[in-house]
Amino acid sequence: MKRKIKKIPVLFTFIILIGLVFGCLYFFKEYFEKEIKVEKPTELEKEEIKRYEGSITVAGNVLVNSNMWSDTMNANSTYDFDYVFDGIKNKVKTSNVNIYSQQSILGGKTLGESLNANYNSPPDVFESMNKLGFNAVSLASYHSFDKGITGINNTIDYITNKNSIYSGISNSEENRLINNISTKSDIRYGLLSYTIGTDTTLTSPYLVNVYSDDLAKRDIEAIKSSVDILIVTIDWSNITSYTITEEQSRIANYLSGLGVNVIIGNTGYSIQPIELIDNTLVFYSVGNLLSGHTSIDSRISMISDFKIKITDKEKERTIEFTDINVSLLFAYNQFKTNYKVIPFSKITTELPSYSTYYEKYNKVLTENKDYINVYKLGE
Repeated sequence: MKRKIKKIPVLFTFIILIGLVFGCLYFFKEYFEKEIKVEKPTELEKEEIKRYEGSITVAGNVLVNSNMWSDTMNANSTYDFDYVFDGIKNKVKTSNVNIYSQQSILGGKTLGESLNANYNSPPDVFESMNKLGFNAVSLASYHSFDKGITGINNTIDYITNKNSIYSGISNSEENRLINNISTKSDIRYGLLSYTIGTDTTLTSPYLVNVYSDDLAKRDIEAIKSSVDILIVTIDWSNITSYTITEEQSRIANYLSGLGVNVIIGNTGYSIQPIELIDNTLVFYSVGNLLSGHTSIDSRISMISDFKIKITDKEKERTIEFTDINVSLLFAYNQFKTNYKVIPFSKITTELPSYSTYYEKYNKVLTENKDYINVYKLGE
């Protein structure tokens, strides 16, 4: 009886100790699990970062005059502009979007050849640009309505289903914002095209996009949610200097504030500077890729290519423009025949003073801007 009484306290103590051990294990298990949760967030708590890369190539105006119609005509009465652009094949990068401005409407042969200040093009010129890789075309220009509604309709009929997006002209208000979005490498590019004015009075406002702040704002708001990169082109119409005007600067800043990513302008008379306004890359004027102008400055243009880097971090998006390269080009002709576009790197006798013009526009483009590279002569 005495032995049994002595064993009870020992057994009781042993049971308490076991309870304490298991209690401590449970406590520390809960503690460490909480610590682990703090140090290692779940997949849902992790910050998601997505990155995309794209590219754009920009070229200038194509303005076809009557001499070019004759110069490019084949024996079978078709037109071949391939040889005109043959010299710049190696300058046209295969970017996601390759864009140029068709200043003379693609009205076709039935509407007659270009006359003074009344321009028209055979669709073959677009065909040649398309072969070079240009898959986006700006169509709002000072000369967009030179061949009236028929010229507008012929151009739209021809470009539709030609592996190209376009903007700037329309045959109805309902169709103004169609066929202007392209998706490449998971990036959606949108195009809006405007002109400051036209040399012929429009019969309906939807036929050509004549710029106003209100119209641009409405259009941008209409397509902004459907695109990642928004490109706006503007034909300034009547600016003859390489110096940016106050109105150009105002419009560029206004469009930047509305979320436009790339602005491509053209005066048709001169190259103008490139600049960054916040997250907007602005080409104020890229010049005439092809024209019959007599002024040398009006026949010098640039072709530029650059990369785009998009980073999405939660609800924040950043866009960076890198590798902005520029080649200078010259629209040559020999007594209004033998039209061709020549890179400055290949000019010999076609423009004797080409080095002087190179220095002039190299300074216009790169002064105080180390992020722009103009290819050197010979490159």
